Amino acid sequence: MIPSKSHFFLLLIVLLLPVCVVMAHAPDKPSDNESLATAYILSDPTKSWAIYAELHEGEEAQYYKFDLPSNERLLVMLFVPTSEESSYVPNLAVMGPGIPSQDALPEYVETVDGVGIMLLQTQRPPRPTYEPFTPSSYYYLASLDQTAAGGTYHIAVYDPSQGGRYGLAIGYREEYGLDEWILIPIEVIGIHQWEGQSLLFIIAPLLVTLAIGFAFILLKRPAILREFFSGIGFLAGLLYLGSGFMTLTQMIVALTRATPDLSVVLTAVFILIPILLALAIFRLTINRKQVTNRTRVFIAILGVLGLFTWTGLLIGPALALIASLLPFSQKKESPFTTAHS
Repeated sequence: MIPSKSHFFLLLIVLLLPVCVVMAHAPDKPSDNESLATAYILSDPTKSWAIYAELHEGEEAQYYKFDLPSNERLLVMLFVPTSEESSYVPNLAVMGPGIPSQDALPEYVETVDGVGIMLLQTQRPPRPTYEPFTPSSYYYLASLDQTAAGGTYHIAVYDPSQGGRYGLAIGYREEYGLDEWILIPIEVIGIHQWEGQSLLFIIAPLLVTLAIGFAFILLKRPAILREFFSGIGFLAGLLYLGSGFMTLTQMIVALTRATPDLSVVLTAVFILIPILLALAIFRLTINRKQVTNRTRVFIAILGVLGLFTWTGLLIGPALALIASLLPFSQKKESPFTTAHS
C-alpha cells in the first residue's frame, strides 16, 4: 500500500486546491498600443484580467478597447508597483456609451467622438495593498465599477511628465483556459520582473534549494545519483520545494511594504502546497530499495498535481512524470514491476 503519510499529503493538497482560484487574475502584457487605431483589444472584458504595462515617457498615452453588452458590469482599476517613485501617478480615462462626463483630456491623448469621456481621479493611497496571488504589493490609484450602457469602450492611460510601469485590472469573472492556468508560474516570474526585480533575485531561493539538496545527496545519499527513479524524482522534489520558497520570499518582500491582512492566508496555501508535494516525493524516493506499480502511479499523480498547482516551474512536474516511467536504477529493469509495496 501507499504509505499513510503520503495519503495524508495527497488528501490535504486536494482539499487546498479550490483555494488556488480565489482572487486570481489572468495576466496579460500588451505592446504597441500608443494610438486609438492600434488600441489593445480585449476580446473578453468581463473575464478577470491583470494587464502589466509601461509608459515609456511623459506625454505618452496607451489605449485599450473592448465591447460590452447592455447591463454588463464595467470594472476597471489602475495600479502601480510599489517600486515606482511617489511622484508617478498616471491618469486613467474611460470613453464609451453611457459615460456621463465629457471631461477634457490633454491634446496628446486621442479621444472618441460621440461618446462620454470620464477622467477618473487618481491618487496614491498612504499604504499599498497586499496582493496574495502573485504575491506583491501595489498602490491602487483609481477604479470604475458601473453598469455598461452597451457598445464599444476605450481606456487611455497617460502621464504628463514621466514614464513608468502601471497595471490595469479589468473584468470580474475568474476564468482560465488550460494553457493560461498551467503557464501561470512563468507569467508570475515576468510580473516580478515588471515590478523591477532581477531574474537572479526571483529564482535565488530555488537555486539555493537545489544547491543544498545536491550537497545533502553527495554527503548522505550518493547512491541516489545512480538510481534513475530516485535521482530524477528527488530532483523534482527539490524543484517543488524551491518554488515554495520562491513564493515565501516574494511574500516577505511584499509584506515589508504593505500592511498584512487575512489574504496572507491565501499566500500561505500557495507556499504550503509545494512543500507538501515535495515531502511526498522525498518520501517516495529517498531510501527506496525497489519501485512498485503503486509507487509509480503515486509519483505520477504528484506530477499532475504539481502541474495544476503551479509547483516546480513546470520542470518539476515534468520530471516527476518522467520518473514514474523510468527503471529504478541503471541495472536492466522493466519500468513496471509487479511487486507490492
